[in-house]
Amino acid sequence: MPDPILDIVPLRSVVAIARCGGVHRAAETLHLTQSTVSAHLRRLEKSTGGTIVEKAGRGIRFTDHGNRLLGHAQTILDAHDAAVHALASPTTRTLSVAATEHGADRLIPELSRGFGALPGGWAAQFRFDRSAQIAGAVDRGLADVAVFLAAGDHPDAVGPIDLRWYAAREWERPAGTVPVLLFDDPCVLRAPAADALARNGIDYTIAAEAANLAGLYSAARSGLGVTLLPAIDATDGLITVDTMPHLPPIALAVTVGPRVPATVRAAVRRAAASLTTPR
Repeated sequence: MPDPILDIVPLRSVVAIARCGGVHRAAETLHLTQSTVSAHLRRLEKSTGGTIVEKAGRGIRFTDHGNRLLGHAQTILDAHDAAVHALASPTTRTLSVAATEHGADRLIPELSRGFGALPGGWAAQFRFDRSAQIAGAVDRGLADVAVFLAAGDHPDAVGPIDLRWYAAREWERPAGTVPVLLFDDPCVLRAPAADALARNGIDYTIAAEAANLAGLYSAARSGLGVTLLPAIDATDGLITVDTMPHLPPIALAVTVGPRVPATVRAAVRRAAASLTTPR
C-alpha cells in the first residue's frame, strides 16, 4: 500500500473547518463550494485511514484522529507558507483572529490600524464567537490570536472594561421580581450577573436567554428586561440602568500564538488595550 499523501489544499480546508466551526463557513472563507471542502475532508480521511470529524448535536467536532491530523496540518501549512513568503515575498500575511463579539465594531478598525503601521504587510481574518469558546483557541491550534473577556486576574489581560446594566429606553425596574436577560452557558458574564443580584438580595427571573449578542440585543430592545454587558458594546437603542447593582470590571485578554512575530504580538495587544477603560 502506498504511503499516504497530505496535500496542501485539503489540509488548508481541514484547518479552515476547525477555525470557522464547520464546513459551510470554511467553504465561504476559502471561496470554495461546500461540496469541494467536503471532498477534501473525505480525501484526507481515506488517505489517513481515520474519521476526522463527527456530528455533535447540530454541529460537528473533531475526533481524536482529527485533532492529531489538525496539529500536523498546521505545522505543514506554516512551513509551506513560510517557504512561499521566503521565495515569492507576498505583500500580505494573514493572521487568524478569534475574537469576542463584544466591541467587535471597535476592535476590527483598531487592529487594522495596528497592522497597517507594521512593515511586511499584515492583515487579520476574523472569526467571532463567545469568549468561553475563544479562550483556548490558540492552544488548540484554531487561531493565531484570541481576544476575549476574562476574569480580572487572567495572565493575558491587557486592561479592564466596565460592566453596566442596559435596557430599552422605556424600561423601568419593577418593584418586585426583575426580568433579566442572559447569555446561555457557557458565558463569562452570566455568573457575575447572577452573583451580583443574589448578593444584593434582588429577586429575579430569567426572561430570555440568547446564544449570541444579536439575540440579546433583540430581547433588550424589545423591552423584555435588563441585561449586563461590557461598556465597549454598541448599545444603540438601549440606556444604562443605574438602579441595578454595581459590578467590578471584567478584563479584556489577548492570547497570541508562538509563531506570531514579536512586533505583531505587540501591535495586537496595543490595539486591544486601546478598547479598555483608562484607570
